[in-house]
Amino acid sequence: MEGTVKFFESRYFKALLATVVGTVIYCCAVVWILSLADFYAGGVTGVSQLVLAVFNIFDIDFSISFLILLFNIPLFLIGWKHVSKRFTYLSLLSVFLQVVVIYFLEYLLTLGFNPLAPLANDKLLLAIIGGLIMGLGLGITLRFGSSTGGLDILSQYMELKHDVSFVNFSLLIDIIIIVLGALIGGSIEIAIYTMIRLLVHMITLDKIHTIYRYMKVTIYTTKKDEMCKALIERFNHGVTIYQVIGGYTQQERWVLESVCSSYETEDYRRIALSVDEKVFITYSSVYGIEGFFNRNVIN
Repeated sequence: MEGTVKFFESRYFKALLATVVGTVIYCCAVVWILSLADFYAGGVTGVSQLVLAVFNIFDIDFSISFLILLFNIPLFLIGWKHVSKRFTYLSLLSVFLQVVVIYFLEYLLTLGFNPLAPLANDKLLLAIIGGLIMGLGLGITLRFGSSTGGLDILSQYMELKHDVSFVNFSLLIDIIIIVLGALIGGSIEIAIYTMIRLLVHMITLDKIHTIYRYMKVTIYTTKKDEMCKALIERFNHGVTIYQVIGGYTQQERWVLESVCSSYETEDYRRIALSVDEKVFITYSSVYGIEGFFNRNVIN
C-alpha cells in the first residue's frame, strides 16, 4: 500500500497524468475551435492541416490524426537521441492519444456535436479561446516533462542543446505555417485571426512552461557536511557554502546555495529534508546564467 501511495505521489505519475490531461485539452481545441473557425494550428498539427488542405483541393479527404502520427516519426528519433528517452516515451503516448481522441471528436462532429458551435461567427472570440486552451494543454504537458509531440520535440531540443528559447523557436515555425496557410487558403482574414490565436497561445504557454528555467535553491541547515555530500552525490551542479548567524536565535547555521533547472527543485527539497528534517529552504528565479552550467535532460 505504501508503495502505491508513493507511486501516485511521484514525479513520474504526475508526468503521466499531465500528458493525458494536457493532450485531451489540446485535442479539444484542435477539433472544436480550429476546425470550426478554419484556423491553422502550430507545429506538426499545422503542417498536417496544410497538407490536408492541398489534398482537399483534389477532393481527397481523410482524418488529420493519421498525418500527425506520420510526421511525428522522424521527430521522435530526435527526441530519443538528443532530449531524453523518458521525454520521448511520454511524447509518444501523447501522439497516440491525439490520434484516438481527435478521431473520436471528429466522429462526434459528424453527429453535430460541438459545444462551441454557437460561437462559429465570432472569429475573434474563437481566436482568444483557442489560444488559451491550446496554450493550457501544451503548457501542462511541457511543465511535467512531456510534450504533445511534433515540433515541440524539436523546440525542446533547440532549448536544451542550443539555448534557443522554446517559445521563440515555436513562434517562428508557427508564423511560417500561418503565412503558408494564408497562401493556400487565400484568406488574409483567417491568417490575422490565426495570428491573434497564436499570440494568446504563446503568452499562455510562456506562463506555464517553466521546466527548463533556472532556479536558485538556498538551504539553511546545521548539518553542512551531510547536506553537501548528499547534494553532490545526486546532482552535477555546484554548491556554494557560507556560514550565517540567525538574528532571532543567535545560532550558527550553514547556507548551501545551488542553481538548477526548475524541474529539479523537488528533488532538492526531498533530499534536503531527508538529511535534516528541520532544514529551511527558499527558492528564487534566476533569469540568466553566465559561465558553465550543466543542463540536464528530464529522466
